[in-house]
Amino acid sequence: MSMQKYNDDTEALLQMADGNISAYRFLFDHHFSDLCNFLLIYLHSKELSEEIALDIFTYIWEKRQTLKIKVNFKSFLYAAAKNKAISLYRKEHQKLYTSIETSESALQNDSSSQFLMENSELRDLINQAILRLPEKSRQIYLMAWDENLSYKDIAIKLGLSPKTIENHVGIALRKLRESLKPYYKQIFMWWVILQLLD
Repeated sequence: MSMQKYNDDTEALLQMADGNISAYRFLFDHHFSDLCNFLLIYLHSKELSEEIALDIFTYIWEKRQTLKIKVNFKSFLYAAAKNKAISLYRKEHQKLYTSIETSESALQNDSSSQFLMENSELRDLINQAILRLPEKSRQIYLMAWDENLSYKDIAIKLGLSPKTIENHVGIALRKLRESLKPYYKQIFMWWVILQLLD
């Protein structure tokens, strides 16, 4: 059976709301892999990342008629992934979460300089890893993550196909995982603490 084509996520979401399984499959096929990669950076578990990504897409199908997405679909997915990851981290690592709460309290005191130093060091590590990416992959990664542009928007701006954009983002994520692998735990804890302070 040939896959129906959709102009963008918005069109697919509207048709999915009416129960169109082909529209749902379009969204799944275009975003599932990237969502897993996003989660993998923080969770360091392929199986867990896939499980959470599947949970999110299951929720999207179950709530398709009432689902309200106020930002673009990719941003919605990553926000849902972030919330799921933090929730999981709280449940399965309660002891570690207690130390995170302690760190949160420390941030509100004058004694927070150590955390701020580590925060700055982690930012530097991440920025250095991004700078080491191949030039085109780095440019596309920053457009997708910093500017929050869709693959379609990036493709139009750069005169490339959306598939090429997807491939470059995949390259960037793989290389970032390789570069930052020794620091996964610190990066994830830093990331969780920042969410708690938002």
